[in-house]
Amino acid sequence: MMVKPEIVGRILAGYREQKGLTQDVLSGLAGLDRTHYSKLERGLRSPTLETLFKLGQALDVPPHDIVIAIEDAHSKL
Repeated sequence: MMVKPEIVGRILAGYREQKGLTQDVLSGLAGLDRTHYSKLERGLRSPTLETLFKLGQALDVPPHDIVIAIEDAHSKL
């Protein structure tokens, strides 16, 4: 199965919006450049495992929950 960056971006945006955070705030909490994070949400880049861990910590969500959400979204294609 190929991971579609657009789906990953949609999942990340959903978690961010659930927490009521802007891209700027979340990227700062995760120690990421805002433009890099923006590219993740737009599906222009794929996150590394390290980036998923940083985002999970910033969102207060276990990284495996993010991966499961990505996997679930792919299974519904």
